[in-house]
This record gives sequence, structure tokens and C-alpha cells, in this order.
Amino acid sequence: MSKPPKILFLTLKIFSFTGGIERACRSLMKAIQEAGYALETWSMHDPKDSLDERYGTLHGFEGFGGKRISFAWSVFNGAWKYDKVILSHINLLIFAKMIKILKPSTEIILWAHGIEVWRPISNWKKKFLQKHCKVWAVSNFTKQELMQRHYISEQHIKVLNNSLDPFFTAPSTFEKPDYLINRYGIAQDSFVLFTLTRLSSSEHQKNYDTVITSVLNLKEDFPNLIYIIGGKADAQEEARLMQIISQNGLEKKVKLIGFIDEQEITEHFLLADGFILPSSKEGFGIVFIEAATCGCQVIGGNIDGSTDALLNGELGQLINPNNEKEITNAIRKVLTLKGHRPEKQRELALEHFSFEKYQKKVKDLLN
Repeated sequence: MSKPPKILFLTLKIFSFTGGIERACRSLMKAIQEAGYALETWSMHDPKDSLDERYGTLHGFEGFGGKRISFAWSVFNGAWKYDKVILSHINLLIFAKMIKILKPSTEIILWAHGIEVWRPISNWKKKFLQKHCKVWAVSNFTKQELMQRHYISEQHIKVLNNSLDPFFTAPSTFEKPDYLINRYGIAQDSFVLFTLTRLSSSEHQKNYDTVITSVLNLKEDFPNLIYIIGGKADAQEEARLMQIISQNGLEKKVKLIGFIDEQEITEHFLLADGFILPSSKEGFGIVFIEAATCGCQVIGGNIDGSTDALLNGELGQLINPNNEKEITNAIRKVLTLKGHRPEKQRELALEHFSFEKYQKKVKDLLN
């Protein structure tokens, strides 16, 4: 029986940041190792002591703490020892080029998430991708962007949807946590609409500000509607949103709650009746499948990778994220829907996006 291939996973960050790509990287690490492969992970920006050993072993992880030259030197000296090299970001492609010179037989896999490959790239990167790489795209939307923008052959691209985190526990019941109801001063009969995302003054493609306007339009007909926006915000964006809330007299209707500790994320989804993120720039959107697993009615955009996460509408409503009327109507629909079955929502999400299903697909792709 032949030995399993030795795999090197090159990444920018994985444990020192909590973004979607980083969370996906942790799951991929775990999936490769659980499938029985010899894996080492080298992270350019993570410090060595950032490793969460639930996802990998200390001897299989090297954090370079932002020392780019040391990272590059290690690739030059050691990457030729591996049979397959997976890149978590297109900005690491220069190292793949170096590896191919040192050992042409190395299989290079670019893991393509979203906007980093939706934009123009240099000609050398385009040619290198076309000739020397396999690509794993997290959504069909990203696959189509790679084909149309960069002329990557369809046969070189496989779709690997993201999954639930291996340590994400699907709830067995759907009771709203009393401690969060008390923390946010919410009435027991409130309908809670929830958004969880990073709030940035430089990225307004998430359209949570449009959701605030929709809440204003709906508050007379639905006085029990409360909108909670979770996620770390920069100072400029927080000030902008607070101004919108104040100008429209929505202080009791819209709550900015800031960063949510990982230990409380599931409880916040359980607090919510509906989850909304009408974004136009989601490579996939792990929050959608987490929300669905927790029984929320879900609303997402129809012009990006959200369509994969929402199973083309089976797992939630897909609307034009840039159309305020569609957003308002979608919220109205979740407010008036009778007979929603959170158990069915949870089971559908688990059927398609469980970590066990993801691990099997990763193993199939690596074979």
C-alpha cells in the first residue's frame, strides 16, 4: 500500500484572526488530518503560540509571526519535500512558483474564496494558474468568476463548499437564551432579526444599513421587530451607523452589540428568529449555514457565493442585496410566515454542510 502524500498548507493567518477565511482554514486543517494525511501548516502572520490544538498538533504547525523573509526562506529550503502544496490565498502564489522551479512534480492547489480572485490579477499569476494549478473554489459563483475573468479551465476547478466548524454543536432545542434576552432588554414576544459580520467603513457591500432602513419602514406594522447587529466595527463605521439609528429614532429597535465571543455565537443565533446578510461580496458565507443549523429563517443575496450557502433558495430567501424593496419584502415574509420548522431547517443544513460530509469531500479531492 502506497504511503499517503505529504501535504503542506501555506496560509496568511489562521488562528490570530476570526474572519471567514481563517475559520475555513481551521476546518480544512482538521479535515486533512482526520483523513489520515501527513500535514504541515505554515502561517506567515500567526505567532507560533496561536495554535488551537483542537485543529492541529504543535509539531505540524509553524507560525512565522509576520516574518515574511523567514517564511520565504523556509519555503525555499523545505517546501520541495512535500507532494502537494495548498495555498489559502492567491497572494501566496509567488511561493508556488518558487516550489515549481525547485520541484516541478509538486501538485499545487489554490484554495479560492471570493473577492481576492474576483478582481483583476497580474498576467503571470493568470498564466501560472492556467498551466500549473488545481483550484478548489468555495462556491460555484467563485468558480464561474475564475473561468470568466482568468480563463481557468473548468476541468481544473473543483467546488468545495465550506462547512460547519468541526466543534460547532447543532442545538437540540431552539429556546431563546434568557440571559441574552435580559442582557439586551428584549421583550419575550420580540421578533429578533440578526446580522453577524465585520462592520467596516471601507466595505459597504454587506447592506446592513439598508436593513436598518427596512426596519424603519416596517416598525409601524411590526412593533415587536428588533434588529441586532453583531460584529466588530471600526470607529468610523460605528459612528455612521449610530447616526443613522439616531436620526431615524430607532434606538429601541436597532442594537449594535459589537464583537461576540465565539462561546456565545450559537446562543445569539438561537436568540434570533431570522438572520439577514444581504451582501454582494460573500465568497460563501459560513454564518448562513450556522444560522440555518440553529433554526433561523435566513435571508441572503443572490449575486455572490451566498447562493451556494443557501442551496439556491432551499435553505433561505435569495434577494437582490442592492434593492431596498426586496430586502423589506423578504423581512416582511419572515415576520408573517406561519409554521416555520426550525428542526427541518437544522437537518437540511446538516445534510449538506456537516463537517463529516466536508471531510469526506476533502479526502476525495486529495486522492
